[in-house]
Amino acid sequence: MAMPNLGDMMKQIKQAGEKMQDVQKQLEKIVAYGEAGGGMVKASVSGKQKLLSLTIDPDIMDDTEMVQDLVLAAVNNALDESARLAQDEISKVTSGMINPADMLKNLNLGQ
Repeated sequence: MAMPNLGDMMKQIKQAGEKMQDVQKQLEKIVAYGEAGGGMVKASVSGKQKLLSLTIDPDIMDDTEMVQDLVLAAVNNALDESARLAQDEISKVTSGMINPADMLKNLNLGQ
């Protein structure tokens, strides 16, 4: 069995690091949206899984339980969309060389 070329391995490691930096930059630009209750609650989340905004229709503010449920649903929808968009972006940047789910875990994003 042939020994791997150390120079080639180091080159691949460097390329992987550069791709990780590219992915980090792209994730900062991604904004995902989620909503619940037919748009009564809307949330936006960054590609780095940070809540950016939350909008609640004032007409539903008198029903605390419903508002709580809708906020959870809208934020979770936005987070799911953010993770999907991030995986798409990772796939584009890495050309399939790296498993997007593994990379998200390494970036402490997603599940």
